[in-house]
Amino acid sequence: MVDALSRIHAALVPGGVLVDTQPVSARLRVALGGEAIGELETDEWVEIVAAVDAETEKAFASGLFESRHEERYVVVHEFGSGDECLDEVGKWAGTVVPEGIATPLKQGSARATVEHDVRLRLLARR
Repeated sequence: MVDALSRIHAALVPGGVLVDTQPVSARLRVALGGEAIGELETDEWVEIVAAVDAETEKAFASGLFESRHEERYVVVHEFGSGDECLDEVGKWAGTVVPEGIATPLKQGSARATVEHDVRLRLLARR
């Protein structure tokens, strides 16, 4: 990861900004037909984000970048049906769909949503 940040650093002009976005929720809220049905498990994803953050801290410490701004947003993914939702979120890295969520999604023809928090950071090249 530090290698990737070093390459990005080299590609940016001094003062250039890297926009870093990461989904950061430990659990992703799922609704079917507007009714909450539970949460997806993202323990593995949270570990991946922690590893990325550790490498980013190394880039800060080495003087490659400085944090210019950080904020969080709630992002809602909307799917036409539970089955479509299950097909898509089943491909998300580090995400587990518990059986208690998978079953209603498989059977649901109503609109499904998945809601999570996303961190947006602006990292300035030094």
